[in-house]
Amino acid sequence: MRRLVLRIALWLGAVAVIMGIGVVLALAFGRPTVRVESSRTALASIDVGGFGARVMSLQVVANGHSVPVVESGGGTWPTQDLAQGELVQVRASVDAPSWLRWLFGSPVTSSLHVRTPEPAPTATVSVASARRMLPVRFTSPVTSVAYRVPGGTARTIHLARPASMVKVPVPWTGYSGTVEVTATSRAWERMASRPRTVSWFIPPVKGQPAALAVPAPGGTAVSSESPVTLTFSEPVSKVLGTNRPTLSPDVPGRWSEPDPYTLSFTPSGFGFGPDTQVTVRFDHAVSLVSSPADPISTTSYQFTVGPGSVLRLQQLLAQLGYLPLTFTPASGTAQPTTLAAEEATVYAPLRGSFAWRWSGTPASLVAQWAPGQATAMTKGALMTFEAAQNTYNYTLEYDTVDQMATASVWTSLLKAALANERDPFSYSYIYVTKVLPETLTMWENGQVAMTALANTGIPQSPTADGTYPIYLRYKSQVMRGTNPNGTPYADSVSWVNYFNGSDAVHGFVRASYGFPQSVGCVELPPATAGKIFPQLMVGDLVTVAG
Repeated sequence: MRRLVLRIALWLGAVAVIMGIGVVLALAFGRPTVRVESSRTALASIDVGGFGARVMSLQVVANGHSVPVVESGGGTWPTQDLAQGELVQVRASVDAPSWLRWLFGSPVTSSLHVRTPEPAPTATVSVASARRMLPVRFTSPVTSVAYRVPGGTARTIHLARPASMVKVPVPWTGYSGTVEVTATSRAWERMASRPRTVSWFIPPVKGQPAALAVPAPGGTAVSSESPVTLTFSEPVSKVLGTNRPTLSPDVPGRWSEPDPYTLSFTPSGFGFGPDTQVTVRFDHAVSLVSSPADPISTTSYQFTVGPGSVLRLQQLLAQLGYLPLTFTPASGTAQPTTLAAEEATVYAPLRGSFAWRWSGTPASLVAQWAPGQATAMTKGALMTFEAAQNTYNYTLEYDTVDQMATASVWTSLLKAALANERDPFSYSYIYVTKVLPETLTMWENGQVAMTALANTGIPQSPTADGTYPIYLRYKSQVMRGTNPNGTPYADSVSWVNYFNGSDAVHGFVRASYGFPQSVGCVELPPATAGKIFPQLMVGDLVTVAG
């Protein structure tokens, strides 16, 4: 009996030792583990550890929606194409075999956020070979490239293995052009909806360095802060050495070399200014290539900076009281408080709304308002602003709003907005009707200030209908011209306000008023003309209708 008890005890002890060893081994090697990692080809890879462990669940979510996937070759592959740049969450849960779950408890989970690749060309300009093959380099290796030249059909290049550089064919005509390019880095990605444009050029003469300029010679820059970029067919150091082109106007800025073949100048501050002609000069001749023109060998070229936003111009003029409207920025839109912040709005107007300053604004004046359009009202307000700044030039009668809104005018306007230098004059408006009896009505700040009989041009020399800003004023002058019958005249007139060529509102003695008698001008009794003259200003609008 004693021997039997001893044997049973030894047997139970051995079993306990074996089970203990098993538990220790299970804890050491059977504990389930999972790690979700990025992959060069698949969406993700899942590394599972632990004896008998297996994936219990796999969730892939993109943009709030579940993405169907398959597991193959250790990778997780979407069964539907994903958009580029999309944030995807991959979440995997792993559990031990059923006979070991009592030991390890709940499943183990791991997740990873993956941003699908967005391959893009590394440069916007590239030099094509003599065989018309354009090397396009991408920010990451790609598996397929779609391209299209203007007027051509879209084509796709599929690569046997991922590559960071792909040669794209370009047309056999011309020395330069553009090609639209988009690419994918994974087989399960969709092509980007917006292709990137790559400009290309071919040196016109073998062995002679050439350059593609952006903005192009004779072209237009988008804004006054747009960089000037020169891409050479040979390294910048070989073509220019340490010299740099000179720019006129000479504005603050910085030259940089994004790569050995590219030279770029980025203006600082207000840049070249809106509607400015810029000249780029080299210290020796350079062959410039620009489509569709033939290459030219030159030491200089010019481009123009585009005009500023007419809408922003109107916002500033309204803010300062030069328009019969007010401007209120939209809720959450901050009003610029520094000159740099103001300059940033020249091509990016604020969000907001306009409202009429006076309920009595006449319909004929209301009809002249169009947000974002360079109407006579906008031109007149800008003329009045320049008159208030003592910078007005009467030749502006023939200029457009874009021509008037030079860099110096914009700067003055932005500074006035910062200082809240409001219009010192009242807002006056003249309406002339040719319906008999002819009358002139003047509004001042939305109220009728005067109505009087007036004379307009005779049928042989009528006063043109339309709305015009007053551009030139005299207290008196001798007005000379030719009558319709060919005889000359030299009349002494007073309180003269020119608004359309040689047509003016002025005082002139007549026996009566209220019907056509002049050779184009709007005539008033001298005393009446003298009363309204002090209330008028350069830029005030005159409407002739009838």
